[in-house]
Amino acid sequence: MTLFLLNIVLAVLWCFTWGSFDFLTLATGFVLSYLLLGLYSRVTVVEGYATKARDLVRFALYFVRVLFVANLQIAYEIITPGLGFSPRIVRFDVTGLTPVQRLVLVNSINLTPGTLVVDISPDRRTFYVHCMYASDYDKTIADLNDLKQRLQTQVFK
Repeated sequence: MTLFLLNIVLAVLWCFTWGSFDFLTLATGFVLSYLLLGLYSRVTVVEGYATKARDLVRFALYFVRVLFVANLQIAYEIITPGLGFSPRIVRFDVTGLTPVQRLVLVNSINLTPGTLVVDISPDRRTFYVHCMYASDYDKTIADLNDLKQRLQTQVFK
């Protein structure tokens, strides 16, 4: 039942994406989201869809909040005189992540304004991340670890 509701929500989001709320767009969104959910369940071997849907929504809300705060920081930097940022490239350990988890983590970091993965070590165990606001090294690493941990527990568990 929860999978069906998630399927409907994704179909409605598909309609929002296209800006058209006719039957054909809704049906196309429903079929595509059904295929996506089926593929996702096969890849992750998810058994409890209700728990998984809740965790995905929690991660989405967390990530939207991170994006919002980062955008506010960048906007503030643009409209105020002077330079208030403290850029730094940090080494971030990603040992133990699967290739798919590393890919999603890299994309999540790169989507966040003010951060960018500039290199990956040859053994794929370390990311080199450029952060615009990294005056406190420990807090920067803690924020990256929080993102990594949430991805592991809420998206890939």
